[in-house]
Amino acid sequence: MKYAKILTFALIALMVQSGLGQGMTFETGNWASILKKAKKEKKLIYLDAYTSWCGPCKMMKKNVFPDASVGEYFNANFVNAQIDMEKGEGPGLAKKYNVNAYPTHLFVDANGDLVHVGLGYRDPAGFIELGKEANDPARQYASLKKQYEAGKRDSKLVATYMQLLAEMQDPAGDAVAAEYFKSQSDLTTPENVKLLASFAMKPTSPNHHLVLENKEVLARQLGSDFLNELAYYYFIPNFRKGASMEDAVTQVTNIYPEKADILTFYTKQYYTRSKKDMKGYEEALFNYLTPEHLDQFSSSELNSYAWYVYESTEGADKAKAAIPWAEASVAKKSEYANNDTLAWLYFKAGDVERAKEIARKAIELGKAAGEDTSSTEELLQK
Repeated sequence: MKYAKILTFALIALMVQSGLGQGMTFETGNWASILKKAKKEKKLIYLDAYTSWCGPCKMMKKNVFPDASVGEYFNANFVNAQIDMEKGEGPGLAKKYNVNAYPTHLFVDANGDLVHVGLGYRDPAGFIELGKEANDPARQYASLKKQYEAGKRDSKLVATYMQLLAEMQDPAGDAVAAEYFKSQSDLTTPENVKLLASFAMKPTSPNHHLVLENKEVLARQLGSDFLNELAYYYFIPNFRKGASMEDAVTQVTNIYPEKADILTFYTKQYYTRSKKDMKGYEEALFNYLTPEHLDQFSSSELNSYAWYVYESTEGADKAKAAIPWAEASVAKKSEYANNDTLAWLYFKAGDVERAKEIARKAIELGKAAGEDTSSTEELLQK
């Protein structure tokens, strides 16, 4: 038994030294030293381009970087670095790599050239997949760009390249998209509909007319996500130039009168929240989210609205009014987040027994998905 314990401690020490069973290991030197190490080890650099105030950046740091499977892949394949884009070398690197959103996941070679990029929060599996893309010439940004500029126009290659340009918010994407859309005989395939939604939603886009010409197909395939984005992209220029909410509503509903009700709702949402008119925002929610309209929204949208009511409004009556929204969300797709919302709404509405019943279901779903259920477990103690 004594020798078994010694062996166990030895194995643990070996795992620690080799990085097995741990999360990501990040370099602490300056950018020049990181480039030098990448050249020596013949690896790409993964650079977490973050800021101190960025919420999704903090979630990556808390939930993803410490993950053992993430550490195993990234430590073996990359030299990992984290740099605050607002301090020290950060602003210069942000300018060089056109970093405008956070977190930006940069994959750079030892010469400092950009190889691949990704944006936003990724769960451990999605983050590992992003790393695999960076190491795959068939999917990495630099390789696709090189092939495209060499004249290759294979539809799959161009579509993949376009998706990357859209995620990077690269202005070059408009020209690539225009050429691609002209080459397509059918813009209503699921893949092309997604590409239209990525590249042609802004009224200023040279490809926006294709969205308007195919709006019925986009609405059918993408549902409320499409209508929400359409309202948003018409709201933005109107809000910036000081136009009234009524003018913005008129403009967006004129281009799609068949969906005037929900487009009006989305536009009111954006205006009231942007002006910090939370009373107006709540009125928009409660006036439109009636039983006959709930089927228009996705599960995640309904959960978001319901959670807002729980977290940001006062009184049992409002919580009770939002319960059908959370129930509709669960009916569309039952998962930890919306069951948690539903439980807390029932609690706030005064039905503690029902709240705890749903909380137990939420915890079961959360644990099965590997999520942190501690906040829901607190409800069971009340």
